[in-house]
Amino acid sequence: MSALVALCLAAGVPIFLLSGTAVAPYTQLGSSLLACLAAIPCLAAARRGDGDARPGWRLLAAGCLSWGLGNFYWSWNELVVHAEVLFPSLADVGYLLFPLLATIGLWLIAGWTSIGSRLTVLLDGLIVGCALFVIGWSLTVREVWEAGSDSALAFVVSMAYPVFDIVLATVVVLLAARTRRGSRHIGLLLLLGLAGMTVSDVLFALDTSAGTYSSGQNSDAGWFIAFAACAAAGWLATRQPMTFDHTGVMARWQTVLPYAPFGLAAFVVAGQTLLGVGVDAPEAVSLMIGFVLILLRQLSTLLHNSTLTRTLRYQAYHDPLTGLANRALFMERLEGALGAGQSVAIVYLDVDDFKMINDSLGHDAGDIVLRTVGERLRACFAGPDTIARFGGDEFAVLTGRVHDLPAQAQWLLGLLHEPVEVGARTVRLGASIGVALSDGSAGSEDLRKNVDLAMYAAKAQGKDGYAMFAPSMRDGFDREVMWRTELQQALADRTLHVAYQPIVALGERRVAGVEALARWQHPQHGIVAPDEFIPVAERAGLIAELGLLVLRRACAEFAAWPGSQSTYLSVNVSPSQMLDASFPSKVAATLYEVGLRPTQLVLEVTENALADESEVIGTLRRLREFGIRIAIDDFGTGYASLRYLHRFPADIVKIDRTYVQDIARDPAAVHILGTLWQLFGALGLTAVAEGIEDPAQAAMLVELGCEVGQGFLYGHPGPLNSITVELAPAERT
Repeated sequence: MSALVALCLAAGVPIFLLSGTAVAPYTQLGSSLLACLAAIPCLAAARRGDGDARPGWRLLAAGCLSWGLGNFYWSWNELVVHAEVLFPSLADVGYLLFPLLATIGLWLIAGWTSIGSRLTVLLDGLIVGCALFVIGWSLTVREVWEAGSDSALAFVVSMAYPVFDIVLATVVVLLAARTRRGSRHIGLLLLLGLAGMTVSDVLFALDTSAGTYSSGQNSDAGWFIAFAACAAAGWLATRQPMTFDHTGVMARWQTVLPYAPFGLAAFVVAGQTLLGVGVDAPEAVSLMIGFVLILLRQLSTLLHNSTLTRTLRYQAYHDPLTGLANRALFMERLEGALGAGQSVAIVYLDVDDFKMINDSLGHDAGDIVLRTVGERLRACFAGPDTIARFGGDEFAVLTGRVHDLPAQAQWLLGLLHEPVEVGARTVRLGASIGVALSDGSAGSEDLRKNVDLAMYAAKAQGKDGYAMFAPSMRDGFDREVMWRTELQQALADRTLHVAYQPIVALGERRVAGVEALARWQHPQHGIVAPDEFIPVAERAGLIAELGLLVLRRACAEFAAWPGSQSTYLSVNVSPSQMLDASFPSKVAATLYEVGLRPTQLVLEVTENALADESEVIGTLRRLREFGIRIAIDDFGTGYASLRYLHRFPADIVKIDRTYVQDIARDPAAVHILGTLWQLFGALGLTAVAEGIEDPAQAAMLVELGCEVGQGFLYGHPGPLNSITVELAPAERT
């Protein structure tokens, strides 16, 4: 910035060096050329800008060009034609267009036509205008006024010069006062240009009135500085458009800047009085008007601050996305209600699988869902209930209507189940709702803990439901917290291990593959069942980390196992892993690190993971492009299972154990499995029967055409080295 200011000031140096020489008058050509060239960066800034800034910079460029052309006309008559330039002339048209176009252009650049604090800007402008008029009257306007002119047109043009400069100066001062830090240098350069233009115009007017002006004298330097500064400001604006603060929250120097000219005007009038120069009526009237305007400005500031305080309070107590109360306002009203001894209840809601919606459809879709949840909460709970969003997908309601809360929670769930249109997609929402009532003795902290426990209980019941707080929930919560902490430590210490269960080719009587299963040997509690720690990992958001740990460890151990060359490894994948865009790359990197071929790996996906088709299909296809096979696990337990078979890129279907358990005594189960095997064969899918526990089941499956099976008959999950590829005679079917 300092370098640009130095260059702008240096633009006026040649005038001082050439002043008084024979070539001094020709410097007018230099100022004309510089003014025309200054239009170029201003036009470039217009191309970079948007909205009203674009025509604003164009008008500033037009002003520079008009001044340059007007000065060319003056120079042509003086230096080439050697003819006296009449007053007023075409040169004056060019000169006067500059402050007029520049004023309008800078007003548009500042964007004051669309801001809400126009009264403040207007008052500041009038204050600055009155002050500058007093200063201008003392320096030039009085002499022009008293000198009069031969014609009315000449008098008007003579007065237009100082008046237009005053108006332009007013706008530039206001613009600089509201320029934000990042573009403040542009405003300061425009102030520098204005100062140069004003100094030269004032000296030109004084010399012209006295009949002593000649082209190329020192006073012309200000015009060089003015247009060099305009060019520099335009160049900076091409790199970073100007931004302004219209909120009224400004730095101290910016607040004082509009009043500085008024102080200077008062100082000028005081100086005149001390020197015995009379204060003219225009000066006195302008000062009085300016003083009244300052009082009005202070009143406007008080009103603005009051409005701003209300706005800030609203923002401090409300969620910007949904317009609901936030945690601070909720807690304030909760404390007030409990302090007054009122019976209240908290309804705490957490949107089920919101992260999956956010990750798969994008944050804009997530925002639509959150706003919709807020609207449906308003429809279910009316004033004076307090509805709040705590952040993320968590909402809470403070209500004094404590009767029939279960029916209210069920009604809310019904409202949430109504479809939500998110662009071209339709989303159906569910939520886990906890409800807790105050008993007259519990404080706000205890009540919030109770409703948290109720919400976690609702999630543990399978989500999309509600639970009323009961004291017994505290024991379950403590256990949940304990397991979460222990599981996080186990993942950090990598103390979890992998067990393997054989997958058998029934007809060939050999092991076709092994399924990797996570196991946890706790140092104090012994073996922790997967049915206990896997749900904990899902609720705690640790399932993706757990799944990746199992995948990497299983691949490494399988690669070192002698039987890996003739078998495959099957690993379960969680829904959250399938929604991770980097998951296929992580799998490929793992296979490369341990030296496994992609065809040796099968990833098992539950039907629940297939709920978000758009994201999962893309992930599955990328995995299959690597050569990795996909299996649909627990087939038959999800919603509308058959519809996935022709839509998802899968290679294997694992039939849930419930279909196999009754095959030996239920003819209907035999017919169902027989039909399924025909369907899978027609679709080119390999079927794996799970849960085979006795030879009779295995024999009937072979008769039905089942080629691959898995179950305790062939081995419980255990160490990989305990599995042999060839079945023992006692295990043959």
